[in-house]
This record gives sequence, C-alpha cells and structure tokens, in this order.
Amino acid sequence: MALFPQGKTTVHARCNTGERKLFEALKRHLPDDHIVWHDLPIGDAGLQPDFVILSPRQGLLVLEVKDWKRGTLAGADKHRVALNVERGVISSPHPLAQARQHVLALVDRMAQDAALVAPEGRYRGKLLFPWGWGCALVNLKRQEAEAPGFAEIFPPERTLLRDDLTDDVDAETFSQRLWSMMQVSFPHTLTMPQQDRVRWHLFPSLRVTPQQTSLGSEISQTDPSGTEPSAALAGAPVRMHDVMNVMDMQQEREARRMGDGHRVIHGVAGSGKTMILVFRAQYLAPAAAAVGRPVLVLCFNRALAEKISYLLASRGVTEEGHGVVVCSFHSWCEDMVRTYQLEVKAPRSPKTAYFEELAATVERALASGFVPKGQYTAVMIDEAHDFEDAWLRMAVELVNPATKALLVLYDHAQAIYKKQNRKTPFKSLGIDVVGGRRSTIMRTNYRNTAEVLSLALRCAAELIPQAAVDGEAADTNDSELGALLGGAVDDSAVTIVRPDSAGRRGPMPVLHEAVSAKAEASWQAQKIAQLQAEGVRLGQIAVVFRFKAGMVYLEEALQAREIPFQSLRTLKPRDLRWADDAVRILTAHSVKGLEFSHVLVGAVDAFDEAKHQSVSEELRLLYVAMTRATLWLALSSHRESPLVQRLREQLERLQVEWASLE
Repeated sequence: MALFPQGKTTVHARCNTGERKLFEALKRHLPDDHIVWHDLPIGDAGLQPDFVILSPRQGLLVLEVKDWKRGTLAGADKHRVALNVERGVISSPHPLAQARQHVLALVDRMAQDAALVAPEGRYRGKLLFPWGWGCALVNLKRQEAEAPGFAEIFPPERTLLRDDLTDDVDAETFSQRLWSMMQVSFPHTLTMPQQDRVRWHLFPSLRVTPQQTSLGSEISQTDPSGTEPSAALAGAPVRMHDVMNVMDMQQEREARRMGDGHRVIHGVAGSGKTMILVFRAQYLAPAAAAVGRPVLVLCFNRALAEKISYLLASRGVTEEGHGVVVCSFHSWCEDMVRTYQLEVKAPRSPKTAYFEELAATVERALASGFVPKGQYTAVMIDEAHDFEDAWLRMAVELVNPATKALLVLYDHAQAIYKKQNRKTPFKSLGIDVVGGRRSTIMRTNYRNTAEVLSLALRCAAELIPQAAVDGEAADTNDSELGALLGGAVDDSAVTIVRPDSAGRRGPMPVLHEAVSAKAEASWQAQKIAQLQAEGVRLGQIAVVFRFKAGMVYLEEALQAREIPFQSLRTLKPRDLRWADDAVRILTAHSVKGLEFSHVLVGAVDAFDEAKHQSVSEELRLLYVAMTRATLWLALSSHRESPLVQRLREQLERLQVEWASLE
C-alpha cells in the first residue's frame, strides 16, 4: 500500500465524496514505494491540487478530482467548464488546466535544481524523471464519455472515469491508466536523496533552512549553497547538500498526522523533534488566532525558548496576531503571577526555592480555578524530560478540552535538570497515550556526523547501553535509568533509546590538552580564528563550558583577536542576539536544544569538579554538549581528570577502528 504522510484516516476524513472514491482506489492499488499527498499547498506559490503522487520509478503526477454528473455538464472548452446548478449556469476552471498549471509550476522550479536534471546529452537541463497531470471524473461512466467532442475536451489518456475506480479493476490495469497521464515516459528510478529534493520543492513547510539545521547558529541569509533568498525567489538555482535540508518521511508523517488529542514523541538527540514542534505550531497558529486561544510552547531552557520563538518569527509566526506564545515554564508561571495577581510566598533568592514556590503557587491557582483551565488551543512541550511531574499535570489542564491538543517531546538521555528519573506513568499525569496509539519513537540522529555521534555514545555508554539498539532491556549500575523500550512508546515512564546515525560523515573530533587555563583559551581562540579564515560564520560557532567561571580567559583571548562574541557569563539568555554574527559562549545547561555547525567544549576537566552531581548527571551534560555539533567538534582541557582520560581513550580507539575501515 502507498504511503500517505497525512495518515490514511486523516485523508479519508478530509476527502469529499468524489475525492474519497479516488483515494480508495489509490489505497487499494498503489505499491509501498509510492507517496500520496491530499489537498496540500505545493511549491512556493502555494497551489493546492487534490492529489500529488510521487513514484520512484514512474515520476510525479498531479491530479484534480470532480464529482460532476453528465447532466451537470452544460458545455466546455480546454480552459473552462460550464455547469448546470440550482441557481443557473456557472463557469468553473477546467480540472485538466488546473492540474497542468500546478505541475508546470513545479517542473519549472525543479528544473533549476542541478541534481534533478540531466547534466549533459540530448536531454541536458531536462528533469531526470517523468511528470504528468490528469483528472478524475468519478461520477461519469465510460459510455457517458463517448458523446461527440467529449474526448477533445477530456482526453481519455488524461482522464480517469468511474469505471476505472471500481473494486473489480485490478492493480495492473489501474496503474496503466494512471501512468498513461505522464507527459513523457522513460526509465529512471529516483534515489532517496532525489526524492527528498523533490519533496523539498513540493512543500516549503518541510524545508529545513540553515536557521533550523543549526538552531543555535545565526539566522543565515543564504541557503546551504550560499544562494541569496532574493535570488532564490527570483528563480536562481536552488541546491541542497545533505539529509538535513528537508524533513525525512518519518518526521513528515509525525508532523502531518497529528490531530487533536495527546501526542508523545520520544526522539533521540538530533532526530528533529524541535522541527516537528515548529511545523505543528505554524500549522495551528491561524486557527488559534481566529478563536483567541493561543498555542503555548513550553520548554525548560530559556535560550531554547528564545530560539524557538525566533524560528517561528522567521516563518512569519509571532505572538502578536499569530496566536503562538513561546516561553520557558518558569517565565510562563511569572506571566500567570502578574496577570492574575498571585502572591509567591518566597524570596527571589535562593533561586531554587523561589522557582519551586513559584510553580506551586500557579499550580494551586490553576487547581482552584483562579488561573483558568483550557485557555490554550494547544500546548507543546519541548525537552519534556526536564519537567517535573506536577508541571506536566498542569500542562494537561491548560489545553482546550475540545481539542486536547497536547504534544510532549522528550529524550531522557538529555535530562540534565532532574535529580532522578521520572518513573510516573503518563496516564497518572493525565497524558492519554495508552497502548502507544498516540506515541512514537524517533531513533535516527540527523544532526551529528557519524564521527561526532560515535564519540558521544562511547563517552556516555553508561547512559545509553548498546542493548538499546535492539530494544532489549539492559542491566545498568544506575537504577535511575529505568527500562529500555523498543518500538512505540506506551503508557510508561520515560525511557532511554539509543540513536541511530543517518550516516553523514565529517572530520574526526579532536582533543587538545593544554598546560594551563590561559593556554587552553589561547588555543580555542586560535581555532576560532582559523575557522573564520576558512569561511565559517562566527554565529555557527559555540564554545560550551560546564561553569561560567571558565569563560573569562576565552573572552579575553577573543577580545585580543577582535573576534565578536556573546557570553552567558555577562548576558542573560533572552539577551542573546541570534541574528548577530558572533561566537556564542554558553554553559552545558543553556546549550541544550540548540545546534551549531562547529562546537568547542572547553575545560572538560571541570565536569569532574561538580562533586555534588552524580557521574551519570555529568555524563548527560557532556553528552548534550558534544551532540550540539552538526559538523565539527573539538574538546579541550588543562588538567587531567577521569573524564579527560575517558575522552582520550575513546577517541584513540575510535580513530584506530575507523582507520581500519577506510
């Protein structure tokens, strides 16, 4: 059966009576490698055909569906159709003209993508794959279509009729009728990367632009190839270079299939959880704005909240007028305190005690009805593994009961704020994902190169045991980790899943051991200057420290070289200016959820200095810091420590093993 990224149930419900007849035939007859989309805006112009079909062997087909009956047709030419309706005769666009317009707009655009056209020979500059258009007149029988002149207006090779959609038509006959609609036909099989490129052109909402592939990098003004947006809009060649340029099929399915109700996605680091959240928030924004109940996006990390807000703004979605509110959980609590004049009976210092009382105050006000329940069209939680159980219970109460649109994203391997693993079943928190019907595991890491991910996994072996690859339970010395699950998430506690690499290759990570903190900072600044000279944007570079105190020497070294930077030693997360081309100096806590093409993890030995933290908690922090790098990773230290020794040994083993595979 063909793949319907929107979900078969969703498509069936959205189809009108006529469209449903064609949908059932497509569902019955098309093989597994075909992809079918229904009634979605396509291309930069947002044209919206009834069906788009992509086949790796047959090519791209656009279809329009009409449920006209013979008596409805009053006349037609190749551009318009006259229809008899109750109020008289009206004129409607010809469905074949519509479909042709849709597909030609796509073909013109895709023909500018060098990877989708023949590079030389007779067909140089022509698309590598067939394409076509057609229509389905689902209520007209073939004998009715034999009237004089009908075939001139509705050519039989481009028109499906009622007889073609009945149950007694076999798959081979149906496929022959369907693919006879192609403008040209020739043998070519689209590779998976080529199919992704076609999807990139079909659906702008699935595009992963530089600001999304590097959530923590500056909002680049060019596409990955360096093409200016203005040039791209004017029709300049659009090139894509890796798997991060468009959501993969699992990400698209998850983003499109979400209807009302509770949803849980357990995604490993770099699997695209935040991309799905941004896609979903953008999709829900118009409806939320229309009813005056915004979409609420919550996370623990303020820097991540600022970044998600910036990403949505880059897609034209803002709080003012677009119905999406993005903030950290505690910032939202403070908004509730100000809005409803609540009293927090705790001083602002120490912060930990204040934040606990702040959350408890709002929780009590929500339970009593002083803070209204159901005030949001949808609630989405990124990095939910850092949320307390009580916070998740509150989130359930905040969703409009008519939609119950709650989205929970988590990966417990990155849970760096919790003192102990959550063992409370989702059902006990009010999150209804019983039986895994509304929950998914996303295992593939698209963010990191194979080299970076391999080193991170080796260093965090205690957190993410090898047994998790096969979904087996694993013995571990850290009882906090809980059970390891394979397959869909069910009504259980948070679990650990080992990520699979997407196979993207890059340079081997490096470890530099300096003789002093100043010497380490000097080496880091030298590396940053070298990257800048090689053309790397400063905004794509992050330096991550365990503690803010370790940032001072680097700041001085960068100032000496006149390299712009923004440091969380002196700035608050909300003061980071993401559009500025400057190096970001961040803590391992604040960098969670962000991405940069080039990452330096400084003073690795300091991760061993947090005596009040367990080894597993420090390993989580180091794992988070390392997996922020999408391309290049360097680590440095100026003292010997168990973690430095571990890094050195694992890096040496990795280098030897990978060298043997070359």
